[in-house]
Amino acid sequence: MQTLTSMMNEIRNPSTPKSTASSILKSLTHSLRHAPGSHPSQILKLISDLCFYHPSLAQLALDSLQSLAPQLTDPPSQLTIEYLDTLVYISGRPVELDDILFTSICLSPSFPVRLWMVRNSGYRVMVRPELLYPLLMGMTKEPYPCVREESLEALVRLGESAVFEDMSLVKGCYGCGVQLLSDNEDCVRISAVRVVALWGLMLASFNADMEAYWSNEVFAMLCSVVRDMNMKVRIEVFNGLGKLKIVSKELLMQSLSKRVLVFDQKSTTEQFVLLASNVAGALVHGVEDEFFEVRKSVCQSLRSLTILSVEFAHGALNLLMDIINDYKVDVRLEALETMHHMAINHCLELQENYMHKFLDVLEDNSSKVRYTARKIVRLVKLRDHLLFKSTIDGLLKNLDSYPQDEADIFSVLSHIGRNHKQFVDLIANEIADEVKASFEGNREFNSARMAALLVLSISAPFLNADVGPIPPVMFSFAVTFLSRIHCAFSDVMDRETLLEYLIQKSSSMVQPEININEGEGQYPLVKDDVQNVASSETVHSEININNVEGQLPLSKYNGKNVADNEMVGSEMKDPNEVGRQNKRPVHDSVVLTYINYILMKLPNIWPKVQSCSADEVLCSLRHWKKELSSLTFDSSAPADAAAFALLYLQIIKLVVEVWDHLVQNTEVVSRSVELEHKLENLDRKAKELMSHFVGFSEEEEFYILELILLTYTLRLCRAEICSRDFIFKRMTIIYLRIESLLKLRSDVASAFVVELGTLIRESSTFIGGASCSSLTFDKYLKLFSPKRFMIREAIRHRRAELSIPNNGPDYPLPFAPGLTAAIPCDITLHNISSNCRVWLRMCINDGFTQHVYLNLESFVVVSGEVRKTSYSLPYYRTPEVDSFKLKVCIGLESLFENVSPVQEHGGPKCELVLLCKEKIVYLSKVL
Repeated sequence: MQTLTSMMNEIRNPSTPKSTASSILKSLTHSLRHAPGSHPSQILKLISDLCFYHPSLAQLALDSLQSLAPQLTDPPSQLTIEYLDTLVYISGRPVELDDILFTSICLSPSFPVRLWMVRNSGYRVMVRPELLYPLLMGMTKEPYPCVREESLEALVRLGESAVFEDMSLVKGCYGCGVQLLSDNEDCVRISAVRVVALWGLMLASFNADMEAYWSNEVFAMLCSVVRDMNMKVRIEVFNGLGKLKIVSKELLMQSLSKRVLVFDQKSTTEQFVLLASNVAGALVHGVEDEFFEVRKSVCQSLRSLTILSVEFAHGALNLLMDIINDYKVDVRLEALETMHHMAINHCLELQENYMHKFLDVLEDNSSKVRYTARKIVRLVKLRDHLLFKSTIDGLLKNLDSYPQDEADIFSVLSHIGRNHKQFVDLIANEIADEVKASFEGNREFNSARMAALLVLSISAPFLNADVGPIPPVMFSFAVTFLSRIHCAFSDVMDRETLLEYLIQKSSSMVQPEININEGEGQYPLVKDDVQNVASSETVHSEININNVEGQLPLSKYNGKNVADNEMVGSEMKDPNEVGRQNKRPVHDSVVLTYINYILMKLPNIWPKVQSCSADEVLCSLRHWKKELSSLTFDSSAPADAAAFALLYLQIIKLVVEVWDHLVQNTEVVSRSVELEHKLENLDRKAKELMSHFVGFSEEEEFYILELILLTYTLRLCRAEICSRDFIFKRMTIIYLRIESLLKLRSDVASAFVVELGTLIRESSTFIGGASCSSLTFDKYLKLFSPKRFMIREAIRHRRAELSIPNNGPDYPLPFAPGLTAAIPCDITLHNISSNCRVWLRMCINDGFTQHVYLNLESFVVVSGEVRKTSYSLPYYRTPEVDSFKLKVCIGLESLFENVSPVQEHGGPKCELVLLCKEKIVYLSKVL
């Protein structure tokens, strides 16, 4: 043993030369040859290790061991097994044995030797099939259960990997399995069920004429074991039943009834009469089994059996309807998966008495169960209107109970609408009335329910271009829910295509009547909620000037149609230029049309603002903001337009909130502080609207300036005496700009602008403090109404990107107190021309602010209006502390209402409008 230990150390030492390893191999094989009784197991293990650490010697070791076969295998013993194991390990392939050696090992008096041979037959040990199969079948009669089990498992393994042409051999293997179905040992019966299922199917496939006969035989033989006392045996039985490809309808129906049925004598064979007692109630017993694993296995077997007979599928549905209420989630899920498989194979028919029970499953606590149940609803064909209505009600109830399942429920409703257009048409008007009433505020607005009803309505024409009785207004309402419902149609179209589809269907409406009151200079109000969204392009990015539906909107000032070759904003366009604009991608045009669609709905909600229905308006505004925020873009044009629309909606939202505060006229301190905060926020947003965007037409600028006048009017309704003069000056500057636009365009202003202009002209020297305090601006608010604003692609978003590389709480920048600190900055500017004045602002908590002017000439123009640079900015006033944080941002001087300078020494002359969010710079004292 000491010598063997030394050899082991040498073998496992990576520095051992090959010559030494070869000498050790010779010593080991010599020991086996001349002293086989001296530690043979340890020697064989060392030879295996040597071949592992020195693969080049494997073939030499294999040849040496094969030459020792007579000495190590005669008589068969445990050493023989270890020897064969070593040969398989070294060669990496099965060992082929001659008939004599294999027979002697299988007939060895040693039980472990026989067990090893049976377990490895046809797997690690190969022998002639003519000898292997008879011996395996003979060993199924072994007194040891584990040998019988391994013999059967070997037959299963061989049956799965080989092709047989000898029917007598197949019948013999099947017969061995049948005999052991009643074995006393559980493990043997489990393996016997596998043998019967596998070899029985092979027996049925030998002769097409006898396939039905043998299939019925196997089915009945397996059913005879469904009452076995062992749970694993019963599971294996149902697994085997699920593998059958042909079974007579009579036997299948008999498995659903515990009572032996009486069938037509002409269709009932003699074999059926003999087997019926074994088959009776087999599947019922499985469904009623106490172990959930068995019930689950029954569902899996039904998955394949139900497609063999439609009549059987209808009968099996009774069992499945009981199982879907099982207390185990796995069983319920498996039953539903089986029903889904039946639906795919068109053998599932849910009658009304089933449907009510099935819809209750949608309220299951398990999300997987609910999802699988909805998969079935997606495929099922509903036979009548009442069944369709109850299904829709069940899905809407499911939506209320589990809002997290919204996307999947919408998808199911989309499929139901496409597959049952005739039923959708019957309730189209009922759905439309409910949706309209909710949108108009006549009943509680449930956004999830509204979205679901819209999905159902708009999906009906998908497979049939005819819209039928579905009102086009439903497609218009659906546009405002685009980001929420587009997932319901992801299997047939992407989001942009869906938007195009909805707008096309909306455009089929009769054009609304438009009334213009020229005397008062009011903008027209459209009677219907849904507006024509045609602008400088149609949905397909094609401008057809002579098309009635493609006509441009009416001029808002003179009440006349714009000329055929004139665009919104009274700008003349070359027809060739129009054609060039139409070559942009379709999705950009659709996104811009969608944004304009939302903005054009703002005038319709304003009467509710004036009637103190702020909650409804705010709900709509929040929804539209959410829709805009969810848009994605392929180019900068729609992205800039969406940014403008979002800011525009934010201002309208603040106006509505401030308006609501002023109407309530409460003096509670908390509400007063809240109102002041909203007014400040509104003032800041108004400056951003004029400073962050460029490229406005004169008409668009007019709309924006009028909105800013409204924000100042709201401020003057609340402002203290000390600030009225300053606010009024700002209002006057805005009005003078509006007046100059009116002179250039010869347009008629709105009553709101006209009245404010009269006030400004009558006031001397921008109104003194005393006279200003006596003015009441409340009456002017009632004259305001937002306009039907439409964005063009010319609008560009001014913004900046600021990053501080290699800086964070864990990686602060170094500084020395009292000395200048260097702040590295990467800056990107978008749509900011060289004549703009851009500053970088740095401030700390003590209120000190330092400005650094950014020379745009030093920026590198990357593409178009994008400029980039990297600065190392100096910060001069470093405090006497160990560390501090510096807030850094980029701002643009706001020149459009330059009332008075804000700083005189080395900083911006006018108020800064921030172009990006503040960045925190972390600095730490140099030790």
